[in-house]
Amino acid sequence: MEDLFATLRGVPHLLSPKDMQLARTWWKDEVPLAAVTAGVTEVMEKRRATDDGDPVVSLSYCRHAVRRHSKRFQEQQVGAHSGAADPRDIDRLIVSLSADLRRAAGNVQFPETAIAIEAFAAQVDSLVGTAPELVDEQLFALETGLLEACRRTLPPAILGEIERSAETKIDGSGVSSDALRRSLRAVLDRQIRTLLDLPRLEIQ
Repeated sequence: MEDLFATLRGVPHLLSPKDMQLARTWWKDEVPLAAVTAGVTEVMEKRRATDDGDPVVSLSYCRHAVRRHSKRFQEQQVGAHSGAADPRDIDRLIVSLSADLRRAAGNVQFPETAIAIEAFAAQVDSLVGTAPELVDEQLFALETGLLEACRRTLPPAILGEIERSAETKIDGSGVSSDALRRSLRAVLDRQIRTLLDLPRLEIQ
């Protein structure tokens, strides 16, 4: 959990005793790792969108978002039905995605970014055995976290170049600030994925 939080923040971080207790509670309650990733990423993205410059420094700020994502995953698990897809086929695709991520990490020239990608490859591996109906949802959460971690660990000069390139591709005339932010984010994600040769985390 400590490594995950540090990866998402993009800088080394030691969890406080209070955060360690919260992480142990999630583990005992069998909160899905994807729910933790989704919740922490959601809070970090909201904080980043405010541009107040204050990073998320404690897991406790993310507990409500994690609980909400975990509840949604549990509800989907209850509604899941067998026979929609062969779990063995899904597991093979998950292993293939993880291998693709590790291959991308091996080709990345930026050490911190490579470490982040490796960390998410391990999280993708952990989805083996997940109910097929839930895999796409959890992969989406992991992909969101992966792209955020890559943004935070890319060298500032490289990230700045990507952001300037993305801004030139966006026509901001006549659109709301929220729509403009979403469009810019989509272009940034696409360019980061291309730069690092990241696979789309989805089951096709």
